[in-house]
Amino acid sequence: MLRRLFPAVLLAACTAHGPATTPAPRAEFLLVSGDSTYWVTSGPDGLRVRGSPIVLAEYGGRFHELYVADDDHSYYDALLVGQLVFSRDLISGDSTSVFTDTLVDRLAHAYEASHPDEDPLGPDDPVADHPSVVATSDVTLLDVHGPFLSLEYHADTRTRPHPGYHATWRSVVDLRTAQPARLDELLGPAAAARTIAEGRRSYQAVLDEARAGERALGDVVSLVLSEVSFDSTSFELSDIHGGPAVAFAGRIAGRRDGQGALPLPAIPVDSQPWWALVRPGLPTTRDSASARWVRPGYTVAARIDAADSVANVTLLDSAARHTFVVAQVHTPLRRIYWLDRPPIDSTTRVALNRAFNEAALYDDNVRVAVRRPPSGAKLLHPAALVRINPRPAARRVERRRSVQP
Repeated sequence: MLRRLFPAVLLAACTAHGPATTPAPRAEFLLVSGDSTYWVTSGPDGLRVRGSPIVLAEYGGRFHELYVADDDHSYYDALLVGQLVFSRDLISGDSTSVFTDTLVDRLAHAYEASHPDEDPLGPDDPVADHPSVVATSDVTLLDVHGPFLSLEYHADTRTRPHPGYHATWRSVVDLRTAQPARLDELLGPAAAARTIAEGRRSYQAVLDEARAGERALGDVVSLVLSEVSFDSTSFELSDIHGGPAVAFAGRIAGRRDGQGALPLPAIPVDSQPWWALVRPGLPTTRDSASARWVRPGYTVAARIDAADSVANVTLLDSAARHTFVVAQVHTPLRRIYWLDRPPIDSTTRVALNRAFNEAALYDDNVRVAVRRPPSGAKLLHPAALVRINPRPAARRVERRRSVQP
């Protein structure tokens, strides 16, 4: 999952297992691993690696940066903070909203209508210690497959004196249209129906197994099970042995604040035309301990240390049979974007270089609320917006405490 942690870039020395004068093979690519992207360039001048906490998608022949921003509608007695997802074209710099939190937005409009004399808070204004209304959400970017972004949405709402209500589900967003991608659009009607039927069977098997231990685990399990349901729209995209797969996740809605949607085993599906853009970036071979990408003239190899959640990445020269250390990176290893065959143009290179430089400025302490930008409005540059960060409730509490004596 593309989580909110920004790992340090653990770069190893660029050394060759062979004569010191052996040049590294010519190669250039972006390795996506953990929460970071590593720009690797090698050749006669040596091997260079740049790491950046940036989430990229490639579609329409261009790179786009994906980022999450707060959508803060809070009042003094109402904590109302949703989250939005944006896609920024690296060449033009234009940002487009691809996911909107309709739940928090709807509750904010309702509160505004019922409290016409109250003014919304500014980004640094304090909220009440115990607000009467709370509605916050958290969006986690899970993975990217071509133009399709898989994400998980979690919302917490409460209106005193009633108990809190929580909801969690997953979705796939088509970044080109900023709309949820339906299974029948991704797979075709017949294949989608078969996949949903298999998902229901898998969901029922998980529930049956849980219910078998219900008596021993007590009332807590009964309550949790009553708040989980199968939803054919709650799923993410994945891959199995290089082919596309769909992983459903049970939708959770109720009084208990769980750790996330109920994940179900991934289901392999037939390859689709859109998968042709995804497959070249996935490992040629992969298992729990290693991954390899085989290219003309060189191979990118990774040895995975599951215990420490890291992978040691090397570059193998196919002709000279020499090994060059690239970096130690956090897992999971996701994909590689190839920049050498075909080579990227100068415009794309400049855009990528600018994005990597700007990403060095990203700081979780930079928190800017976004308030209902008008249609067609120029959005703030993502370097000024909040990234994958702590839950909105925690952010607002930190902000409130920072302004109190």
